[in-house]
Amino acid sequence: MKKILRSKKRIQKNNIFLVCALSSLAACNNDSKKILGLAGNAASEGIEKLFEVSPVVSSNYIISTTNPESSKGDGTNSLPIEVSGAVIASPIISGYPLLDLTFTAPGTIDFTNISDVKNLSVSNSTAAVALSNLPNDIEKIFIKDAQSGDWNISYFPNSFATLFLEWTNNTGTPVDLTSFSINEVRQFLLKTTGNENITIPTLNLDPDDTQRIEIGNDNDGSIIIGEAANITGTQGLKTISLKTFNDGDITLGVPGTSSLPDLQNISSITLIASQNGNITLGDLGTNTSINKISNISLTTEGGSLSMGSIKAKQIENLSVFGKEFSTISIGNIEIEEKIQNFTISGDANISLGKFSGNGTVMLDATNMNKSGLNLDFTGLKGDIDLSTTSHDDTILLGDNAGKVASGAGNDIITLPTNVTGNADIRSGDGVDIITLANAKGIDMINVGGTNINLIDKSAQSHTAIISDKIINFDPNSDKIGIGSITATSNNFLAETGATNFGDALSKSNVAMASGKQYYFSYNVASAAEGFGLLFYDNDNNGSSDIVLTLTGITTNVISHENLIIV
Repeated sequence: MKKILRSKKRIQKNNIFLVCALSSLAACNNDSKKILGLAGNAASEGIEKLFEVSPVVSSNYIISTTNPESSKGDGTNSLPIEVSGAVIASPIISGYPLLDLTFTAPGTIDFTNISDVKNLSVSNSTAAVALSNLPNDIEKIFIKDAQSGDWNISYFPNSFATLFLEWTNNTGTPVDLTSFSINEVRQFLLKTTGNENITIPTLNLDPDDTQRIEIGNDNDGSIIIGEAANITGTQGLKTISLKTFNDGDITLGVPGTSSLPDLQNISSITLIASQNGNITLGDLGTNTSINKISNISLTTEGGSLSMGSIKAKQIENLSVFGKEFSTISIGNIEIEEKIQNFTISGDANISLGKFSGNGTVMLDATNMNKSGLNLDFTGLKGDIDLSTTSHDDTILLGDNAGKVASGAGNDIITLPTNVTGNADIRSGDGVDIITLANAKGIDMINVGGTNINLIDKSAQSHTAIISDKIINFDPNSDKIGIGSITATSNNFLAETGATNFGDALSKSNVAMASGKQYYFSYNVASAAEGFGLLFYDNDNNGSSDIVLTLTGITTNVISHENLIIV
């Protein structure tokens, strides 16, 4: 407990920039909420400021053997250290609040006998960097200029430490490490502030200790991690927070290429993109299904967000928001139990992969303003409850059908042929096409109907009649929700003999004038394509107002019992 309290105190003291700032994140505490958005220069003292406070001593300290000489400062100066030998050394050093390290050989500095240091700097290294047995009261490690090789940073055993890196690359040349490994680290915090890219092909976390990874990019250079290789040691991760503040991007794995494969304990994922800074997060839980995600939050001011596939048992909250001109993509989602609250809003262009698994999905996209959605639930066996956009949506339902409120727009909703559940489909304005399954089920369809004034009166085929359509309607079990007055044998009439849409409308108006409110014209135009037209007097003025097409209906099988009020 003492170690955790110290970590929290250290985070507050150093104004860590990112992080679980959303109030919905269960892992956030009050201190961490206060520090969101402070990734600019004011977020830390900066290495230049530290050198002003602790000027560099006049000569370098060289580590070329396993037993270098000891060095003791007076607490006011920083000590430049060059590792020039491929050795494991445990030097005796004290009295320096800042150590400035340069690796010209792939040696290891063991910090067992080093005391008083508060910050480290790594500058202009041409060889691998290895630091072991770091004390957990190191506040920050500053990295700048050229770097290369395999990096390994390890704190002393059971330290449960916070590793906070501030990485600046303004050399004009990208930095490309070979790998980066950490050990005995609970929180891995990385802030980049340079103009050039930094690439870490392989990131190895501590599978027993690392619970939190946060990356913030506060300049034009991009940070690219695990572009082609999986992130390893992710078993203990509970929180991932990625945020861009300017034009630089953040990549942590690439969808379809690299992943965070064993992520069973993750609880919260937050991606926040600036106007021009893009964020990419690889596939999640590809090896081991995630147990329960409390919150996934994707927000962008204009940059693109790309998150890979998700394999999870439960997702309690999944929220997606983007401003105009932004794009957001999420890969395939395999859910075994439920997605309890999935909301999509804003003006971004949003694409989602396929849904699969045995779970249920509740999705609300009614506040999505830019465009419609393409949703594929054909691999999902659980229930769905969807409220989609007011634009053109295309929805493929799963085995258990479910409930869909598709709003306005020209929507296409299709049930697979092998569906076993019942569908409750309600659409709004627009021309909607609803295709039901051939298998038996009790489907309730409310497509709203189409204004008759919008339809070509000479049309003779259901494709030429641009109206709401229901395909594969089963009169023995399915119901149509239309109108506000109960249909009865007295106010419903079914007839045949119409030669085109205009003729069917005329016959309907005659019936409406005589007191009917529902009129079904079947075997229209000799039913060459097999369809019927259902008219409704919406304002009870004795003439037809709206209509919908029922394909495949050529006989007098539709009655008032098929019509219900919703």
